[in-house]
Amino acid sequence: MKRIYLSIYGGLGNQLYILAYADYLQRRLGTRPYLLNELQRTKADTSSLDRTRRDLFSELIAYLGFQFVDTDSREFRLLKKWERHIKHYQEEPNKHGVYLQNILPPLQENPRWTLPLVCRISGYFQSYHYVSTDFRRRVGKFLNLHATSADLAREYALMIQPEDVAIHLRRGDFVALQHTGVQLFGAEHYANGLALQAQQQPIGRVFVFSDDFEAIGEELSLLANNYQLILVKGLTPLQDLFLLTCFRRYVLANSTFSWWGALCSKYGDEVKVVVPKKPLLISYPEDSYFPPSWGQI
Repeated sequence: MKRIYLSIYGGLGNQLYILAYADYLQRRLGTRPYLLNELQRTKADTSSLDRTRRDLFSELIAYLGFQFVDTDSREFRLLKKWERHIKHYQEEPNKHGVYLQNILPPLQENPRWTLPLVCRISGYFQSYHYVSTDFRRRVGKFLNLHATSADLAREYALMIQPEDVAIHLRRGDFVALQHTGVQLFGAEHYANGLALQAQQQPIGRVFVFSDDFEAIGEELSLLANNYQLILVKGLTPLQDLFLLTCFRRYVLANSTFSWWGALCSKYGDEVKVVVPKKPLLISYPEDSYFPPSWGQI
C-alpha cells in the first residue's frame, strides 16, 4: 500500500491505541499511515480543565510524526468523494482487545473497482501487542514536555513516592454507555486491588484520579476508612495523564486513559498494576488488553 488512511476518534486513551497501531503498521508494512479525522472532531484545547473533552489531540499526532488529514482539507474532500471505491478494513465489533494475526483487520467493503494502492482502516486496536517500548517512551516524553510546565502538576509529582498507589475512577460518559457493555467499577474493585497491592508491599498514600469527583463520594468514603487518600484535582487531561506516569503502583478499572498512564510509567516494566479480568461485559478468550505482568482480579 502506498497510502493507508487510519481513522482516529474517541478520547485521548483511544487515540493513543490507534496511534500505537499506526506505529505498528509502519513497523510491519513500511508505510506510515495518514490519520483521518473521519468523525470530524475538532482540535482539543489542552489547557482546558474539562476532563470530559473528547476532541482530538492533534499536537500529539504531529509530535509522533504522523500526518493528520483534517476535515477542511482538499484531501479529505476527495476521500469522501471516492469513499465507496476505497478498500475499507474494519475491526470486528467489540473485539478491540483481540490481536490481529494478519496485521490488517478483515476487509469489510470490496467494491467492483477500487483505487489502486489505497486503503482505509478503522478500529480501536486496544491490544498491548501493538504497543512498542519506543512508542511508550515517545508518549512519555511528549507528556513531560506539555505537562510539567504547570506549577500544580509539578507539586503533585514531587509528592509521589514509590510506595504510593494511583487509582482511577472513570464516570462521565461511562454512565451513559452502560447499555453498550461498559461497566462501572465501584469501591469493591478498588478495595480488592489495594488489598492485593498491600500484600506485596505496604501502601503509602492512594492518589485518586477521576473525571467526576462528585459522583464517587460514596466510594471515596469507603476507601478512606483504610487508606490516606489524595484527590488529584485542578489539572488538565494531559497533566492528569502525565501525573499517572509518575507512579510505580496502580489499581485501575476499564478506562483506556488510565491504562496509558501505567503503560508509559517512568518505572517501565517494573510497574505493579491491578486491573479487572473482564474490563467489558463482552469479552473473548483472545483478549489481550493487558501485558501478562499485570495482575487481573
